[in-house]
Amino acid sequence: MVNFAISTNFKIRMMKNSCRLLLILIGLWMANNVSIAQETFRNPIITGMNPDPSICRVGDDFYLVTSTFEYFPGLPVYHSKDLVHWKLIGHALSRPENNPLMGCSASTGGQYAPTLRYHEGTFYVIGTNYGGKGSQGVFYVTAKNPAGPWSDPVWVGNWYVDPSIEFIDGKMYFLSPDNQGSFLLGVMNPETGKFVEPLRKVAAGLGGSSPEGPHFYKMGEFYYIMSAEGGTGYEHREVIQRSKSPWGPYEPSPVNPVLSNMNCPGHPFQAIGHADLVQLKDGSWWAVCLGIRPVDGKFQHLGRETFLAPVTWDADGWPKVGKDGVVQETYPFPNLPSHVWAKQPVRDDFDAETLGLDWTFIRNPAHSFWSLTEKPGSLRLKGTAINFTTNDSPSFIGRRQAAFNLTASAKVSFIPKVENEEAGLVVRADDKNHYDLLITKRNGQRTAMLRKTLKDKVVDTIYKELPATGDVILSITATKTAYTFEVKAGHAVEVLGMASTRDVSNEVVGGFTGVFIGMYVSGNGQANTNPADFDWFDFRCLD
Repeated sequence: MVNFAISTNFKIRMMKNSCRLLLILIGLWMANNVSIAQETFRNPIITGMNPDPSICRVGDDFYLVTSTFEYFPGLPVYHSKDLVHWKLIGHALSRPENNPLMGCSASTGGQYAPTLRYHEGTFYVIGTNYGGKGSQGVFYVTAKNPAGPWSDPVWVGNWYVDPSIEFIDGKMYFLSPDNQGSFLLGVMNPETGKFVEPLRKVAAGLGGSSPEGPHFYKMGEFYYIMSAEGGTGYEHREVIQRSKSPWGPYEPSPVNPVLSNMNCPGHPFQAIGHADLVQLKDGSWWAVCLGIRPVDGKFQHLGRETFLAPVTWDADGWPKVGKDGVVQETYPFPNLPSHVWAKQPVRDDFDAETLGLDWTFIRNPAHSFWSLTEKPGSLRLKGTAINFTTNDSPSFIGRRQAAFNLTASAKVSFIPKVENEEAGLVVRADDKNHYDLLITKRNGQRTAMLRKTLKDKVVDTIYKELPATGDVILSITATKTAYTFEVKAGHAVEVLGMASTRDVSNEVVGGFTGVFIGMYVSGNGQANTNPADFDWFDFRCLD
């Protein structure tokens, strides 16, 4: 009887373990390659600062690129199988050689409005680099694999904003605003970037301010120019015009705008515009565009995000989103199998040999200020003389705030030796507007500090003494309207203070970017005498 009981218990345990293993394997398979029926999706499809989306389809795969301004690496490349779920696979500009950013202004300099296209085995990304030392305005880069590597830039040689390309009938057409309200079209040699048919004015804007972000298409017998108007604010919209010749004359659509939420003041999405079109294998058309999600009135701090909407064409050949052009919160899922990528882990233990693709720097980083190998299992940041008050690249590594409600926390090993040294976490809108949760030295004592800098002035500082030694866990909790800053040293946990999301919104600070949250170290005028080691960083989105 004893032997029978042992045998039975063993079999039960084996069955439980087998079932558990099967569930784990099923979960891993679903996390990596889910293809299930899904009836609807919700906007936005890519959250956090991802403006000016441009999209192309290659067979069953979709690729998308967005603007990055002063952040490095530049122009993230996303991959999708179903138009709804996107995975970051690389950056078109991942080296200082193809992404010069030093000297560019925060939130208004750097990389603007790329266009992504594919032609005969090669991917092309064209954009404008504004203000980086060594930049020459409009450029394009190429790659055989959208994940990279990408080429060094071919500089086109002008400073037009929001350039676009399209391959039609074997020609590479270049379309750009002329910065004076009209659009220029030419034909370019894709190998050299030289014009084989010179730029000429072919069309003008259609009445709204700041005609920009044009894209060029040919459907049937018509050439179309679709463009954004109304600036990047609440009057933003997308309009379209067409001609039977690429060189015009162009007639405007009688059902413009193609998409806009400007006449829906109560809608949760605003500033909708700057769109690009893509056609599926089933013949349906879709638009990706940028938009914002204001909070507490007209204040948005996440930045401009990427949205998706179906497009219908009327009997006369004019496109429009839905029936009224308004981009909605939910839509029926595209006629594609749902493909959900594996979720990124909440915690980065810094055990890999390279940083993950989500991590970003400010302008071109000096790689000497960070290391994953000097203390294996930790990210080591070395404080330099540079801080946020200078137009440079401070010792900062961060990522987009990708949800209204989230927690960001890190375990930090840092013992400052002098009072100018500091290390910790930062909520950054730009160089002049940021909230800093740091470890520093004050009156000879290791201290936690919450410093609020707005409009280039320190408006509030809160201190809490820390034990002289030992690791510290710093945490930032975000809601739609506020950040809460918390410090844990040993068993003691204390909230240092709170800060408003409104004060770091684009409407208050200006510019075109959204909030980033990350790790930061500085010697404030001289190099730190010791580094800060971040054992882990948690980033948990709760939306």
